[in-house]
Formats: sequence, structure tokens, C-alpha cells
Amino acid sequence: MLISLTMLLAAGLGPTTEPTPMAKPAVVDPYAGRPSARILSSRNVRNFVVRREEANDRVVYLETSRNVWFRGEMICRGAGDPRDAHSLEPVSHSLGIDDNTTLVFRELSSQTSVCTLVSLVSLTEAEALDLKLIRPPKAKKG
Repeated sequence: MLISLTMLLAAGLGPTTEPTPMAKPAVVDPYAGRPSARILSSRNVRNFVVRREEANDRVVYLETSRNVWFRGEMICRGAGDPRDAHSLEPVSHSLGIDDNTTLVFRELSSQTSVCTLVSLVSLTEAEALDLKLIRPPKAKKG
């Protein structure tokens, strides 16, 4: 009886025929390896868009001049959600915006989110089009 019980336990602990779940492939960051960007003056920021992306929890896109966009990853704290913000206020010791710049996002409900930029890179016009930050040029008539 001792032998049969040992064989039963060994059979129960042996390899199973159930398929193992496939691991998800690692998400490749297309912006990795790019040099850090800097916006020379915070007054140049004309527009911003905050999104959640698959690989990153919070991403901000900043437009400086017409169709010139920057992408920043950030860490946030506070009661508000930066995606609901209507205004953006950079808080830094310098005049510009770069890595480690603190951004304050204010909502209409007077809630704020305080976020710190972890990275900032510039986008090409093609990337801005792919992300639907800018509209494609209109076809000429005639």
C-alpha cells in the first residue's frame, strides 16, 4: 500500500499534458534610444494632449509651434486625472521644459494632477500624423 500511494503521488506531480499559456511578447518602445528633447520656453506650448497607452500609463503630447509635437512620459499624483485637464502649467527652475519638469494639470472641477516628466522626445511629422495629433493635408482641387 505504501508503494501504490507513492506511485499515485508521483503520477500526480508528473508532467501534465495541458498546454502552457504563451507569454506576451515584450512591447518595443519606438522612442527608446532617442536623445532627450527640450522645449526652450514654456510659453511656446500651444496645445497638449494626455493619453494612456499600452506600454505607458500616462503620456503627454505637447505642441509648440504649428505641428511641432513632443512626447513625454510622466509619473502623476493628485486627485485629478490629467486627461480631463483644461489647462497646463509647467513648474520648473528654468524657463524651458525637459526631463524632470513638473507639470500641473488643472480641471474645471478645480482638481489638479501634479506630474513629473520622466522623458521628453521630439516627434516627426509622420509620427504626429500616425498618432492623429495633426490632420493630413487636404487634397488640392482642380
